Amino acid sequence: MEFKDYYKILGVPRDADENTIKRAYRELAKKYHPDLNPGNKASEEKFREINEAYEVLSDPEKRAKYDQLGANWEELSQRVKYTGPEAPFGFDFDLGNAPFSEFFRVFFGNGGFDVPGFTQTRTRKARKGEDIHTSVEITLEEAFRGSTRIIEYSLGGKRKTLEVKIPPGIEPGTKIRLKAQGYPSQFGGQPGDMYLEVKVAPHPYFQLKGKDIYLEVPVTLTEAVLGAKIEVPSLKGKVLLNIPPETQNGTTFRLKGLGLPPTGDQYVKVNVVLPQNLTLEEKRLFEELKKYERTNPRKHLGL
Repeated sequence: MEFKDYYKILGVPRDADENTIKRAYRELAKKYHPDLNPGNKASEEKFREINEAYEVLSDPEKRAKYDQLGANWEELSQRVKYTGPEAPFGFDFDLGNAPFSEFFRVFFGNGGFDVPGFTQTRTRKARKGEDIHTSVEITLEEAFRGSTRIIEYSLGGKRKTLEVKIPPGIEPGTKIRLKAQGYPSQFGGQPGDMYLEVKVAPHPYFQLKGKDIYLEVPVTLTEAVLGAKIEVPSLKGKVLLNIPPETQNGTTFRLKGLGLPPTGDQYVKVNVVLPQNLTLEEKRLFEELKKYERTNPRKHLGL
């Protein structure tokens, strides 16, 4: 029986790390996938070999034991009919339902043979397919009201379309789990999941912090001194904000319940804008105010 060099099958060096092995497997699996090579028996056999190699090299325990006993394969292959007692290696592998080669079955004790150093136990716990991690960007308005997105992605060269509901009140960085929408299992298990990270695009004037929304609005000097009711934007539309008399520059007001649902608020900071291009009458009125301030030094500053 010919020794199978799993490293050679995947085209990786013996000291390849986990990411290198995974990357090589993905490239080869896509190239030789039966769906992309219908009726091609050679590709189908190559696809089985690739999966078998990945089954061993992607599992640290299996890989270590393969490396350990691979050097003694010639001796072991001559003794596959040995029926002596088990040696203390404790081999027990996740074989799934994939069709493995005779080499695999003999090497790992899964073909009716007994080899010194192998137990003949086998498990049928299937391996789950790999997860997909991707992202989607929505507007702040969509984060507030909820939305729907059509996600297009590829699995082994075939395009797939998926409708995803974005719930109202979702915060940036939240990951939505879409069960069984990841890569299919090559070993008889469930497909992987898709994890969709939600990103919220910057807004022209709103700022989002957690579930709260922040906004700065200009007010005139008269509005700040005498008080006023002004319209300010919110994600629910225009709302009235009461500016009390003698409001100081930089004062922040809270509008309860106008942030992201269910617990967010909106905070409005007022910026007092000083008048420009004064008329003669406006200048005269300020001169009068100046005379008043001289008779009441620094009273207007609260000192």
